[in-house]
Amino acid sequence: MSNRLVVVSNRVPAPGEGISPGGLVSALLPSLEASGTSVWFGWSGDTTAGPCQDRPPRRVRARGVEYALVDLSEAEVRGYYEEYGNRVLWPLMHGLTAHVADEAVAAYVSYRQVNARFARALLPLLRPDDLVWVHDYHLIPLGEELRALGWSGRTGYFHHTPVPPAEVWSTLPQGALLADAFSAYDLIGVQTERDRNNLGDILLDGDVAARVAAYPISIDPERFREFTAAAAADTPPLGLPDAPMLFFGVERLDYTKGIPDRLEAYEHALATSPEMRDGTRFVQWAAPSRTGVPEYQDERDAVEAAAQRVNVRFPEHPLTIDFDPHPPEVVAPALEQADVCVVSSVTDGMNLVAKEFAAVHSAENPGVLVMSDMCGAAEELTDALIFPARDIRAMSAAMRWAYYMPEHERRGRAARLRAVVDGHTSWDWLREFVTDLREVMPRTRAPEPRLVHPRPTRHERGTPPPIEVGRP
Repeated sequence: MSNRLVVVSNRVPAPGEGISPGGLVSALLPSLEASGTSVWFGWSGDTTAGPCQDRPPRRVRARGVEYALVDLSEAEVRGYYEEYGNRVLWPLMHGLTAHVADEAVAAYVSYRQVNARFARALLPLLRPDDLVWVHDYHLIPLGEELRALGWSGRTGYFHHTPVPPAEVWSTLPQGALLADAFSAYDLIGVQTERDRNNLGDILLDGDVAARVAAYPISIDPERFREFTAAAAADTPPLGLPDAPMLFFGVERLDYTKGIPDRLEAYEHALATSPEMRDGTRFVQWAAPSRTGVPEYQDERDAVEAAAQRVNVRFPEHPLTIDFDPHPPEVVAPALEQADVCVVSSVTDGMNLVAKEFAAVHSAENPGVLVMSDMCGAAEELTDALIFPARDIRAMSAAMRWAYYMPEHERRGRAARLRAVVDGHTSWDWLREFVTDLREVMPRTRAPEPRLVHPRPTRHERGTPPPIEVGRP
């Protein structure tokens, strides 16, 4: 018998509005819509002025997915999301302890209260044979809260951000409590082997650590390429500069993305290779996010200052910054038009922009990917020009090599990068995790931990049994 998949995340995509920016939505939504039976539970994005009472979620069905939506009060958004989620857990997970706001640590109380309320709202919707899949650091305690209410069904967790080293995790006053919460999950997915090793060091219980395995998230490359074809046929030009070689960066405006470092490295490349001043232009798209968090305004100021410095120093004004948000339908053709994509994350769980760039280039239309070694994608996309994170001179050297790279090498690298992305898509990622979760025995009693590592590759294990998620 097939199982219904119940996805739980902090935010739920707007029902029926299709793909929005973000790795989780782009990776999951097409498959959930194709299944026709899945449920997506989480915060609606709406807030109330006063306290939210326990009430059944609003249920909306759109394109084959049942959405179960709960509102949060303004106080809950401030404590659970803005303070503990964005100012404590987000920088901690990326190993950036200098960005952890000490005054926000007390919001752990709100963080736990919201997780408990989510569990109370979710439990009545669940069937005994459901597969519950919880996503990311906002909801680490949700499995524990569900177990406390009597839920014994199969429950997995996927961690989208990096997992910091144990010595970083231990700086959080509630670090041990959060580590204990992982024991409620039957299967714990992370992005990379580095993350798996780090989480194994954090978890004091070796039996729980044995449930951790790497499931690198990916994209649907065919769907992303459809955006480029549609743009060529239906939309006006993007307005990107006409240059012999276009360098491009696109992501949310976030201090984990290393955008000021990237612009400084480009400045260094122009200074040391004068022919690049006329031969290149750099376009950076950085959509603002979390604008209520002071650290994010500081990051915008730093990006604007770096951009101004480059354009003042070089009369060619080679750099353009765009802070407007752009949907995937616009990002895809921009990535296709770019000759070089620069991904300079200080640390990053995966970075799907790197995979999107690889998907829209080929030997016939080659592009060069320049990427930090602290992106999860660097473990797979080894034909990128990979440099040590935050090393300005090394990044500048990679940019210069991208500019001077011989055509035959450019074509070969692009073809191999595309083959990697085509060989492991978001459909594979979802199928592998859900298949492994489906094989777990439900917790009718305290279960023996299931060893999931070492885990056979897709090719070693063959075709998995059918599950109730999949392509149309």
